[in-house]
Amino acid sequence: MRLAVCGDSWFTSDWTAPGKSFGEIICFRNNWELLSLARGGCSNFTISLQVDKAIELNSDFVILGTTTPDRCEFPLIDDERKSIWDNLKNKFNYDNWDEIQPETYDKSRGISNIWHNRSNLSKKHKWIDNPTIISESLSSLIFGSSSRLTKDQLKALKEYLLNLYDDSIKRQVDTWIISDACRRLEYANIPYVIFVTPLYEKSKDFLKDISWVGDKKIIKEDDFSFRNYGEIDDTPFHYSIKSASLIADYFELRIKNLGEK
Repeated sequence: MRLAVCGDSWFTSDWTAPGKSFGEIICFRNNWELLSLARGGCSNFTISLQVDKAIELNSDFVILGTTTPDRCEFPLIDDERKSIWDNLKNKFNYDNWDEIQPETYDKSRGISNIWHNRSNLSKKHKWIDNPTIISESLSSLIFGSSSRLTKDQLKALKEYLLNLYDDSIKRQVDTWIISDACRRLEYANIPYVIFVTPLYEKSKDFLKDISWVGDKKIIKEDDFSFRNYGEIDDTPFHYSIKSASLIADYFELRIKNLGEK
């Protein structure tokens, strides 16, 4: 049996704390194979790509964690792609912009597009190569020490936050992204549970758009919260290693209540 775990840092497994994440504990107990796809700091767009990979690899169960909407994806401008942006800036005018728009994202490569810059196990998959997209929280991109954005991108991002970003709009878009990821799991006939709190804790009105999934699969804050499991250790997946087995108990029970395919 293969268990795929998708999400952000709370759902990762990490080579700096081997065997300590709840996903690893569940798979060790049941002699299952873990497909660790979660990546710290990523957006719901990236989580949706993780779901696609879980489907492609014929996972038997999926644990899906959502994240907050203040995480976005931007083109990765490296030496190989810099000419694309130079061409845009040199030739830009409003009459021809639609003809020279950059297209760095390659749909056929899915999750391989995403830059994996952390010690999460997902980075070790053989298909994680030649990234085209940065997926990260806006605060980390602006204030983090390892941001891969160019000076021009950082300047534009700050202006975007000050003048264009709207949390409700982004939350709505992310809701549609995650809802469609669930639809793809349904079509693939793969049992799954989805932890919705990060995406909806500020505004539960948006939860209506994903209520079709059903209470058996949706995990709300009233059902489960990482905050209820003691102090947070300095681990890549945040929760205390001492509490990992209890967290594994909860997710394992929710998985088994789904039944098999």
